[in-house]
Amino acid sequence: MVKIDVEAVGKMLTRRGRYIYGMPTFTLAGVEYDYLAPKLEGAPEDVHSWEYGKWPKVEAGVPLTAGGTVHVYGEAARWGHDHVIVSWRDDDGHTQWAWIPAANVRRVTASEWDIIEYHRCPPELRAVRWGKRLPGFLPE
Repeated sequence: MVKIDVEAVGKMLTRRGRYIYGMPTFTLAGVEYDYLAPKLEGAPEDVHSWEYGKWPKVEAGVPLTAGGTVHVYGEAARWGHDHVIVSWRDDDGHTQWAWIPAANVRRVTASEWDIIEYHRCPPELRAVRWGKRLPGFLPE
C-alpha cells in the first residue's frame, strides 16, 4: 500500500495559491477555453457518488475565467458542496473533469443523449448503430 500526502501534492501543483501550469484548458468546437476550478469547502464525507457505470448524462454550463459559461455534454459522477463533478470529452478526445455549480447542471433525456451520440459518431459508422432508426426517438 502506498500512502500519498495530499497536502504535499497540492503544494507541488500550486505556487502561492496559483496553478503552476495555468488554469485548466480545453478545446471545444475549435475554440480554446479556460475554466474556473472552484475552491470546495466542507467535509469530504458530504460528497456522494452515483453507482459506478450508472452516471447520469448531463448538460453542464462550465464557468470560464473570462466570464460566462460554455455548455458541454457529459456524465456526472459525484455531487456535494453545491457542486457536481462532470466529465466530458474535448476535441482531442481527452476526458476533462470539473466541479460545476449544481445550478449549471441538468440531466438530459435518453432521446437527447441519443442525438448527441449520433452527431459525435463518424458518418460512415452511423448506420451500424442506428440502422434505419432516426436518432432521438426513444421511449422515456
